[in-house]
Amino acid sequence: MPSDSESIRAAIELRTRYMRRVRENRSPGDRLADFAKLQQASMKVLLASPRGYRHFIERNLHCRRVEVIDGEWRPVSPARRSQLP
Repeated sequence: MPSDSESIRAAIELRTRYMRRVRENRSPGDRLADFAKLQQASMKVLLASPRGYRHFIERNLHCRRVEVIDGEWRPVSPARRSQLP
């Protein structure tokens, strides 16, 4: 009789093989459709909290800051980003 850890390992291996087969048999269109559904669900969650949405936007814009150096737009370095208000 297999021990608990052996039966758990066997179940995990069986599930891994099944998921690999499912993943290999899906078309790119199916994967993109699922991705679009996930994006829509994420946006719904984000919009459900005005405070959370505002925090997301602020964090996103903070990460994308740029500056002009010698006439060229460049991302603000992480070291300088921490010093900016």
